[in-house]
Amino acid sequence: MKYKINKIQINNYKKNGYLVCKNFFSKKDIQNLVSWMDEIENFKEVKGKWMKYYDTSLKDKKKTILTRIENFFDYHKKFKKFISKKKFLDQIKKISNFDVVLFKDKINFKNPGGKGFKAHQDATIWQGMYGINSFLTLVISIDFSSKKNGRLEFAKNKDKVGLIGKGWKEMPEKIEKKISWTPINTKPGDMILFNDYTPHRSSNNFSNKRRRMLFLTYNKKKEGDFRKKHFKDKRKNFPPNFERKKNKEYVFHI
Repeated sequence: MKYKINKIQINNYKKNGYLVCKNFFSKKDIQNLVSWMDEIENFKEVKGKWMKYYDTSLKDKKKTILTRIENFFDYHKKFKKFISKKKFLDQIKKISNFDVVLFKDKINFKNPGGKGFKAHQDATIWQGMYGINSFLTLVISIDFSSKKNGRLEFAKNKDKVGLIGKGWKEMPEKIEKKISWTPINTKPGDMILFNDYTPHRSSNNFSNKRRRMLFLTYNKKKEGDFRKKHFKDKRKNFPPNFERKKNKEYVFHI
């Protein structure tokens, strides 16, 4: 890891509600991350462990594609060791201004035919969850992202206004249209940090190139470690396809 977040970037984060860090990782780190994501993608389904989610392809309604994997942190030793390093967590602390603990880990695959996410704030669902007051998410780009394959878009300085719309609901379309959105093209190793009140969205991927992104969400360490409880609750309410009961409807949130 070669990158260090500076004071100008900290101020930009405070102003905009998100921060883009280009070339955050060394070439070797990037190679490792790509290799590890490949390995995690190929994990065979095991009940009660990592959580693999599949959805119908937008390009071929007869085809089901992998869209997300969650709860893999404890099952890949090299990846776990890498993101648990003090020098990595110290950079996050510069933005969060507190010691952090991992709350959620997921890979969004956005394969060709993958669906995007409508404009939302994570706080719509997470506000006050388990007594946690705030969350910080970092995104590590595993592939190149662009307009064609569903890059992320953020709304500047909108994290200061609280919830936009109602809790447990997507952002109202009339509000979304009034917001100025900033698209972020990324390459492997770029990193984006944002908080749970920062509005963001991404479009569908109708290209022939996938757009994998690793999402790691943190909360204040002093507020408690709820990662395992969170995934236990999510498995109960929205289990991976492999563990679902037939003829039962499940509703996805975040």
